[in-house]
Amino acid sequence: MKKNDKKYQNNKSTIKKATIIPEKKNDSVLSLIIVFCLPVFLYLQTIGFRLTHFDDGLIIINNTGFLKNFGNAYKAFLTDAFLVNLSPFYRPMQTLSYMVDMHFMSGNNIWMFHLSNVLLLGSIACSLFLLLRKFSIQPKLALLGTLIYCMHPLFVSSVAWIPARGDLLLTLFAILSFLFFIEFLQKKKYIYLFLNWIAFTIALFCKETAVFIPFILIIYFFTFPKEKRFENIYILPVLLYAVSGIVWLCLRSMSIGDYSNSSGVYGLAAIKLNLQTIPESLANFFLPFDFAPIPGFSILKTAAGLVIIILIGILLIKNEERSKKEKIFCLSWFLLFMFPTMLFKGGLIDYLCHRFFLPLIGILLFSLFLIPKKWFENGDIKRSWLMIVVIVLLSSFTFIKSRAYSDPMTFYDSAISYNSNSALAYNNRGHIKFNKKDYDGAVEDYNKAIAISPTFSEAFNNRGVLKLNTGDKAGALSDFNAAISTNTRYAEAYSNRGLSNLDMGNIQEAIRDYKTATAIRPNYAEAYNGVGMGMNATGNYKEAIINLNKAIEIKPEYLNAYGNRAIAKYRSKDLSGAIKDCEKVLELNPDDKTAIKLKAEVQLELQKANH
Repeated sequence: MKKNDKKYQNNKSTIKKATIIPEKKNDSVLSLIIVFCLPVFLYLQTIGFRLTHFDDGLIIINNTGFLKNFGNAYKAFLTDAFLVNLSPFYRPMQTLSYMVDMHFMSGNNIWMFHLSNVLLLGSIACSLFLLLRKFSIQPKLALLGTLIYCMHPLFVSSVAWIPARGDLLLTLFAILSFLFFIEFLQKKKYIYLFLNWIAFTIALFCKETAVFIPFILIIYFFTFPKEKRFENIYILPVLLYAVSGIVWLCLRSMSIGDYSNSSGVYGLAAIKLNLQTIPESLANFFLPFDFAPIPGFSILKTAAGLVIIILIGILLIKNEERSKKEKIFCLSWFLLFMFPTMLFKGGLIDYLCHRFFLPLIGILLFSLFLIPKKWFENGDIKRSWLMIVVIVLLSSFTFIKSRAYSDPMTFYDSAISYNSNSALAYNNRGHIKFNKKDYDGAVEDYNKAIAISPTFSEAFNNRGVLKLNTGDKAGALSDFNAAISTNTRYAEAYSNRGLSNLDMGNIQEAIRDYKTATAIRPNYAEAYNGVGMGMNATGNYKEAIINLNKAIEIKPEYLNAYGNRAIAKYRSKDLSGAIKDCEKVLELNPDDKTAIKLKAEVQLELQKANH
């Protein structure tokens, strides 16, 4: 009996040594400071970066007037991510955040857009650390795991690329929603339920992926809490979520355009084409090298990812550090948040890495669940140092990789060096060269894009614009025809063909093309301006003024439309109106010679009329 008592005493002593020491409040605050500051410092260099002109120019530069006016805040909920009501992407919270950034923008200095992304990353790091602690992950392991994740080179595009803002906002509010839900289950206080609902609603208006947050919360409810009894109190969150979902669905349906004729693939067909994304995302996470700004599917990465999937399956069954239910929850997080990203397949992009930012948190959790708790309980610092070395290596790669986003040419050069089969990268680099007046280089890139993708309507259109600017009218018309034949809903190609026809004296054909462009895109200011020019050429000044008014209504600072309307008013004998429009042109561009000359002619006419 005494021998057994001694054995019991030894076991008791062992248990005492393994007891988890509660984290001190000061240690927790220090950990939050560390996980916020280190990722922020890592990405500080991006604050001096320019636009990449990979969607960011379309969103920011093309909509400067809209974004500068806070009176348009409610309109952010009634339009798509590109503010043209044509794309299927609904991101009102992203648009609102850009409106805040725009008020710090001076000229071409966009530092605030980049700073906002960096600060969001720091906030995500703090919330992720708190989430890991809620899953009973040791403080030191939670800190190191958070740093590995937020400083991982796979997520460079999530921070350095401004249009990834929607994913950053989504991730932050999805985690906050989850944290408040856990607090609600633990404390049964309505304030946490309310905060959970608010965070979910904001996440929903950040990106469509948030639709799956309730499913993750349900799986958590049946996996982790000891008490899984349904109570009447749970009816309230169901009702609140339903209200948010219905409002979101109604606003989204009003905001996105008819994209049925676009080059992308949607729904189940897209999922089939995107299946390769799952193994490739895992390969990119566990084998952190060779990240392209515009990735393409790789047989090697897919094979590596399939091996990782097999290993995950083995660890799910064999590893006993955590229950199978808990590990299945982690994999459910990954797959459910990946699912909506797979419902769309662009014609020229296989996938983009920023879309993995929220889903791969599930894989981070799964990986941390596999690590024995005793490794970080017994004071052994060797494993901590090993993880610190990993963090240093990953952050070094991240620091270098983020430089690819410093300016447009560097971005597309990098994209092509990693993925030489990207027609989109060649086309967009050609556009950059065209703006730099490197016409030979631009044509070479457009030709390469068309050779890779013979139905790439945008490349035909861009090459046509270049030819039109260099005097090759017939070549331009041929390229615009090719662009329209490959995409009959391509408003820009119709508008550009209208300009080409106008330049060649084909006035009626030009008017017809411009009107087709406005039918496809009712808010296309340049096309209404084109109709106005055509009507001026035919002498129908009344119709010209109607269309030019529409162009100015859509784009209040549209210099060309004011100039063309001044001509229409002058020729229709509205001399005072012509003067006002000339003055507006000169307000926008004091050196506009056409406006100066026209204003002088109108003033001379007024003097004659007065005499």
